Amino acid sequence: MTRDTRTNLIDAAQARLAEHGYTGTSIRDLAGDVGIKESSVYKHFPSKQAVLEAVLARAEERVAATAAVLGVSVDDPDAAASTYGGMGLDRLTEIAQGFLAMWLHDEEFVPLRRLLTLEQYRTPEAGRLLRELVATKALAFQTALFARLIAGGGFKRADPEAVALAFWGPIVTILTLAEAPGAEGEARRLLGVHVEHFRATHVAGEGERP
Repeated sequence: MTRDTRTNLIDAAQARLAEHGYTGTSIRDLAGDVGIKESSVYKHFPSKQAVLEAVLARAEERVAATAAVLGVSVDDPDAAASTYGGMGLDRLTEIAQGFLAMWLHDEEFVPLRRLLTLEQYRTPEAGRLLRELVATKALAFQTALFARLIAGGGFKRADPEAVALAFWGPIVTILTLAEAPGAEGEARRLLGVHVEHFRATHVAGEGERP
């Protein structure tokens, strides 16, 4: 199957960023890797920063693809609230474990995550993009999701942002711990503990529903 030039440029950028970093990668380098004129790169990306953002977008696409396989949404709070409302512990744990598997093993996502993690120390823009991926966008989505679950009576009344922090903070910690060699089993156990505790703490019981 023929790959389009834009995709080839992102492929080249991903490889070059991993080896040479952001400052060590030029538009001319990318053009040479793909076999086009330097000026032709600008038909697809207005700047080198836009190329970096396209690399991040790939990571976000992998998250969305994993979510679709698991039957949930990571960009539509209304759809997510409808799916998660009334979901049992086993299914919630299954979904959480599915995302952990993506974080650790997805052949497309893992190189992108590692690239952005390393590049954040050399390029402030890469750090900002990584924070968007694992913190700001995730928290904004979770806050909107829990606001809907609370409004619908499925969750106990609380500040949605505080609930999002209570859910997502431990997740980030577990993902970080899981990256250590041989730590996946313990990470999976901790994830199960967290999901069970969070559900017991925040999901409204029969007598607490409106």
